[in-house]
Amino acid sequence: MLGYHEGEIGDKLEEWLDRIHDSDRERVKDELAAHQKGLTPHFESEQRVLNKDGTFRWMLSRGLAVRDASGKATRMAGSQTDITEGKVTDPLTGLPNRLLFIDRLGRLIKHAKRRKDHLFAVLFLDLDGFKMINDSLGHLIGDQLLLAVSNRLERCLRLTDTVARLGETFTMARLGGDEFTVLLDDLKDLGDARLAADRLMKVLTPPFILDGKEVFTSVSIGIALSNSAYENPDDMLRDADTAMYRAKSLGKSRYEVFDADMRASLVARLQVETDLRHALDRGEFRNYYQPIVALDSGRIVGFEALLRWQHPTRGLIGRKEFILVAEETGLIRELGWWNLREACRQLSEWKAQSDSYLNFTMNVKPLR
Repeated sequence: MLGYHEGEIGDKLEEWLDRIHDSDRERVKDELAAHQKGLTPHFESEQRVLNKDGTFRWMLSRGLAVRDASGKATRMAGSQTDITEGKVTDPLTGLPNRLLFIDRLGRLIKHAKRRKDHLFAVLFLDLDGFKMINDSLGHLIGDQLLLAVSNRLERCLRLTDTVARLGETFTMARLGGDEFTVLLDDLKDLGDARLAADRLMKVLTPPFILDGKEVFTSVSIGIALSNSAYENPDDMLRDADTAMYRAKSLGKSRYEVFDADMRASLVARLQVETDLRHALDRGEFRNYYQPIVALDSGRIVGFEALLRWQHPTRGLIGRKEFILVAEETGLIRELGWWNLREACRQLSEWKAQSDSYLNFTMNVKPLR
């Protein structure tokens, strides 16, 4: 299972424990001790164990303590099963999952520390409009689309004439939902990553035929290029995700390469999202009323209700700065109802003040 011949590995307990991943070792020891003390009827544990080739394999260990006449545990009898495929493979697409992707990315980051000229990139892919397809055509069609997309993307990467010098030096994974990642290794320069992103977008242009229907989709891609500052694979994945978000905000169906300014922009956006969630409860929204004037008489005949946000520190904020965030967070519905209710309340108040206002109309611009 671990790539060793019998003569290359000892039979001491430490031979097994020392090969268990650092993140799993103490937990396994605790589970083993609990069974030895009689606190559990049997020992059962899942852990990552180091293979001879330097990779970790997921193992399921089961066993029972064999005890002497005094009840002391003297040895364990049981089994070990390689469950790697089930642990690191996405069940829908068969692609590596987030766990395996992070493991491979982490090893590549460590390798690049020793080879300063080694260049690789992470591409973060997110399907455009997938939620609408899922909601309108159903989850079954959505799953079929995800499977078809993954097959098309993987074939694109494997074609030798598609991505220069790429060959088999890539890992494609599904992180979950409609998010995919690609790890491109041994690149010549940033141009290789750009070329790969461009081809991946183009390969999704033709429609997918699902249950007799034509379904169209596109993909937004963020690119994070390796550099010596990366210590943690999650940081590089986060930066690629940030670049993908920028691509979506600029019109979707495109790619963007991460730079430091993007992180600052994301932090600012997160602050807007946090403030926005409190703004309704704090009564920070305002309707501003723009007169509608009849050209023939020059008289005011109605108003348009314009939603604005009176931020406690930033002052008056126009809708362009917060509507997109409201849509992405699901707050847009609450904002729309507030806008409509407040406009109706104000119009009713004006009409109660004077008969001259009875024919006034109120236009409420949809927030979507």
